[in-house]
Amino acid sequence: MILCRFQVILFVAMLGFSCSKGDDATGEDDSPHVVTPTDIVAPVIDIYTPTPNQIFSNGNAINITGKISDDLGLYNGSIRITNDANGELVKQQLYEIHGLLTYNFNISHIVSVTAASDYTVTVTFQDHGLNRTTTTVKIKVNP
Repeated sequence: MILCRFQVILFVAMLGFSCSKGDDATGEDDSPHVVTPTDIVAPVIDIYTPTPNQIFSNGNAINITGKISDDLGLYNGSIRITNDANGELVKQQLYEIHGLLTYNFNISHIVSVTAASDYTVTVTFQDHGLNRTTTTVKIKVNP
């Protein structure tokens, strides 16, 4: 009898700390997620590079670096580079990070353009309270 109660308590405790993976290609969560309703503070995103209006040339690497932090723990997010002229998604990196209070990101993309283009770097992240933060940086790419 004692062992049975212990197993039930352990099972319930494990449910409270579990989190299912369900991100699809859009970065949206399509499955049940254990939400922390007391978490009301959104993550903080710091983008170190690129800097606003930084100019890149064809063949250069766009290095996206920065830090995401949250008071109670991160959940999921994405980093995207989009061509402003046609909305084309040039690069996308999806993340699912559980329990970390801070995460340093660093991704790179080699640009290839035939005409001058404006791009937007977008970093979006949410925590287990489903508080979402988005930060963008506009850059230029020349042939």
